[in-house]
Amino acid sequence: MTDYALTNAWQDARQRLALLEAQLDPATRRHLLAAGVGAGWHCLEVGAGGGSIAHWLCQVVGPSGRVVATDIDTCIAGLDAPPALELLTHDLTREPLPAGAFDLVHARWLLHHLPDLDAVIERLIGALKPGGLLLIEEPDFYPVTAGHAGAPPLYARFMDALTCSVVAATGRDCYWARGLPAMLASHHLRDVQAAAEVAMLRGGGSLARFYRLSAQQARARVLAGGHLSAAEYDAALDLLDDPALWAFAACTVSAWGRRKVS
Repeated sequence: MTDYALTNAWQDARQRLALLEAQLDPATRRHLLAAGVGAGWHCLEVGAGGGSIAHWLCQVVGPSGRVVATDIDTCIAGLDAPPALELLTHDLTREPLPAGAFDLVHARWLLHHLPDLDAVIERLIGALKPGGLLLIEEPDFYPVTAGHAGAPPLYARFMDALTCSVVAATGRDCYWARGLPAMLASHHLRDVQAAAEVAMLRGGGSLARFYRLSAQQARARVLAGGHLSAAEYDAALDLLDDPALWAFAACTVSAWGRRKVS
């Protein structure tokens, strides 16, 4: 993955990832606990980011379990990590994963950055033991552009420009995740299920700060796309700081299923 816009090496990357984790972790934990993740499980966290779910999984699986966390840059995931956590610097688009080794494979807000989703999903499934669980969580930004009342038009234009610029190298946009359950089913996982959760953003709040930091990191890339002027970009950043702003952010689509037992 050679054109990643939001690298972990950025000076404020840890703060940006922590803000996203605070938003997403509760739902992820609910899904995993409902699926039965527990002591003794062997777990693979792909694209671990800040590492919060990998760290939590170490507690859940205990000393009889195993947790491997991968990322193209594991520097943040390794901070304050439990001793049992195994870190693997890994590019999912280029490098294989251990075959048939895990009871759980989890990836969150990762696939929208990657080309060739079908190949990526096959690689994730291949890392599962027979009967193992794959959970993928991805953002779909349809609520932002759905014309909801109250949010200034600049907010929707800014969010569309930001998200589309960040994933431009994939040839896609950030409006595809609603198709994730059908995609998993097409890869012959069994017992496929799904859920979706729309986030509400308030200016100055933690989620608004996450998008503000993302926009600061990706500023040059977004402005190069020509969809917003620099003045409009700065006005949108100010908007994210304004407590009077209430607006929808992304809908996170969570889909999961189990690898067939031969």
